[in-house]
Amino acid sequence: MNPPNIITILADDLGFSDLGCFGGEIDTPHLDALAAGGFRATQFYNTARCCPARASLLTGLYPHQAGVGLMVYRDYGEGYRGGLNDRCVTFAEVLRESGYRTLMAGKWHAGHEPHARPEVRGFDQFTGIYPHVDSYWKVLPGCDIYRDGKPFIKAGEEPVNPYRPDEPFYSTDFFTDVALDYVDQAVAGPDRPFLLHLCYNAPHFPLEAPDDLIEKYRGRYREGWDKLRKDKLQRMKALGIVGEDQILPRANGFACEPREGFDYNPSFDTEVLPSWVSMNSGEQEELAFRRAIYAGQVEQMDRNIGRLISRLEEHGQLENTLILFMSDNGCSGELGPFGCNWQENRRANYREWRTEGGWATSQGQCWAGLSNTPLRKFKIFVHEGGIASPFIAHWPAGIRDPGHICRDQVFHLIDIMPTLCEVAGAEYPETFRGIPITPQQGRSMRPFLEGNGTASERTLFWQHELNAAVRAGSMKLVTSNVRDPDAWELHDLSQDRSESHNIREENPVKAERLTREWMSWAAGTDVLPWPEERGSLRRIPWPPA
Repeated sequence: MNPPNIITILADDLGFSDLGCFGGEIDTPHLDALAAGGFRATQFYNTARCCPARASLLTGLYPHQAGVGLMVYRDYGEGYRGGLNDRCVTFAEVLRESGYRTLMAGKWHAGHEPHARPEVRGFDQFTGIYPHVDSYWKVLPGCDIYRDGKPFIKAGEEPVNPYRPDEPFYSTDFFTDVALDYVDQAVAGPDRPFLLHLCYNAPHFPLEAPDDLIEKYRGRYREGWDKLRKDKLQRMKALGIVGEDQILPRANGFACEPREGFDYNPSFDTEVLPSWVSMNSGEQEELAFRRAIYAGQVEQMDRNIGRLISRLEEHGQLENTLILFMSDNGCSGELGPFGCNWQENRRANYREWRTEGGWATSQGQCWAGLSNTPLRKFKIFVHEGGIASPFIAHWPAGIRDPGHICRDQVFHLIDIMPTLCEVAGAEYPETFRGIPITPQQGRSMRPFLEGNGTASERTLFWQHELNAAVRAGSMKLVTSNVRDPDAWELHDLSQDRSESHNIREENPVKAERLTREWMSWAAGTDVLPWPEERGSLRRIPWPPA
């Protein structure tokens, strides 16, 4: 069999169970069809935050090893350089060496300085935004769209999509238009496989979606997050995404650290969310409206993925194209229990803030809990709600058991690089451009895609801001405050995926062993030492007492 075309699709802030094929209430028929004809993994992990996740996905390394242990706006020293370093390679660099045409559309966010941009990290063609994407309807200042290193669509209130100039610009549509253009060019060009890295900003806040989809979903959320989470859990059990004995978190897990510049309400610094029935009818309507916009963002992304699938079919390329879909982190609970500006930006003045962009709106912690059902916490945290991603693989020529759901094996973003190397027949280098390269950290998923993988235990690690975790087999040690030695929790995920039962006191030896393993990993992967000026982390005594 010839090496397949490869498409990696990365969603932004998508919850573990937002998709229909993972039990979600949002209509995602095209992704559901990929899952029905492909492979799903229920224990696939990311790294809890946008920039580190992208670095890990691209390189097959833990994010600190690639230089992106935090965000990309400042160089804090080794492990936290703010962009991909020269001791890593991207899968585009590796596959291009093996004859692939390498293409990218969308949000890069793995380093916006010239030395870390996609054009110099292996992509033959790139159209997208180097840092964050703060609007769907506009191109905001600092978020200019580039093509192959040159400005393509400059910041403006009314940007024009050159592929459809008579229609309103919408980022999800535009990134897909670019992807379709690239596929057309690749198929018409020399006979060689292509790699397409498609990175949406959906469904990251701000909340901005087409009006028809908002209207479609407005009535779907009037029952509120309490009932909808319970209903979703039952669907997940019926689908086999979780076990029959799975429960919702006993502690809802939405405590958040006060962070400078955030709309933070200390009264919600607990593990308990307000109930839906505690809201009055007007508040319920406003909150249901916000969630409807979020759902619209997800469905619009699915519609666009459907366009890409159709184009592959038209070209006769779907059969031998490996499509991988995942999210960079769990759903975002940022900016309060009900989202930012929820008292100011309402249905009555929707036309005023509909396209404002930036930090105008978010859905908040309560609805994030629905997106991450039945997991605890959300983006930024390394509890399960922050690091568990829906994962779908589709490859008719390579997946032997279409519709299979893998429940027993644990996977991570670091596994994408070895998987792509194996299916492409590419060799991960020991040196690149004369510089020694950090060995890849993951394992190929190909045996599982082909139906002959054997589940085995492995140990994985996480660190982001004050959050840290290690998972060895089914045991996970996790904390949301590394400043406090007593804040570490121990959970048996084979019995307690929602992390409701802290069994640390009953298992002190296991907890101590995992603590030592985490410390050893942190010291060997540029997590340590902490950069002295790293904001809230500068006060952390290290090592902890």
